[in-house]
Amino acid sequence: MRWLKIKVKVIIESLTSCSGCILTLLSLDVFPQFLERTEITYFPFISDKKEFVKSDIALVEGCVSEASQIETLKTIRKNSVKLCALGTCAAFGGIMGLSKRKKSDPISKFVDVDYVIPGCPPPINLLGNALMDLVENKPIKLPEKNMCYSCPLKGEMKKNLNTPILRLFPQNSKLNSKENEQECFLKRGILCLGPITREGCDHKCIELGIPCEGCLGPVSKDYTSNLINFLSLVPLSNKLKRYSGIFNRFSKPVLKRCS
Repeated sequence: MRWLKIKVKVIIESLTSCSGCILTLLSLDVFPQFLERTEITYFPFISDKKEFVKSDIALVEGCVSEASQIETLKTIRKNSVKLCALGTCAAFGGIMGLSKRKKSDPISKFVDVDYVIPGCPPPINLLGNALMDLVENKPIKLPEKNMCYSCPLKGEMKKNLNTPILRLFPQNSKLNSKENEQECFLKRGILCLGPITREGCDHKCIELGIPCEGCLGPVSKDYTSNLINFLSLVPLSNKLKRYSGIFNRFSKPVLKRCS
C-alpha cells in the first residue's frame, strides 16, 4: 500500500503593504519547491479562494492600519496552527510609521505571533530558509548578531563615538565613493543603525553606499528601547534630535495587545 504524504496547508495574506514581501516570496528559487510541498488554502495573488480554512501555517504581510483588518487577522489566527509575520511592516509596523494620517501597527499588537521573518523586504536567503523550516516543522532561526559584527566598513570601531552625527544619508556625490568605502558611516557623521540591527541582509544597502536604517529589527528586546539607548550614546545634531522619523522609519512603540 502506498502512503500519501499529507501536504502542509498554508494561508498567505496581505494587509497594508507595498506587496514587496509577497513579490520577493514569489521570486524565490525555492518557491516552486514550496508549492510542491504545500497546499495553498488562501492566497489572493494566485487563488480565487475567498474563505479561510483550518491551516498549518499562516504568512501575513503588511501592517494593521484599518479596523477591518483586525477581524481578518483574528480569523487567520483562529484558523492557523502557526502564524508568521512576514516582513518589517507585519513585524514592527513598517515604513508607514512615518505617516501622520495612518496608523501603523504590527500584527503582534492584536494576535499572538509564533515567528517573525523581518526585512523590507526579507532578504532572499533568510526568507527561503525560513519557508523551508516552516514546511519541515522546524523553528525559524534568525541571526543573533548585529549588523556591525560582519559589516565590511566596521574597521577598528571605538567604544566611544565622538563624531557629531549630522546627516541621515551621504551626499549624492559621496555614494559609493572609494575614499569612504572602507570607513564606518558613524565615523563620517552619518547615522547608521547597524549597532542595534539584526544582521542577515548581506549588507546590501551598505554596499550601495547607504547606511543601515534598521529594517531587520533588533537582535533582542523592543526596537524603540534599543534605539533610544543607542541614540543616547551618539552626539546627534539638534536638527536630528527634532526629527521623530528616526524612531518611526520602521517601528512605533508597541502598546499592550488588545483583547
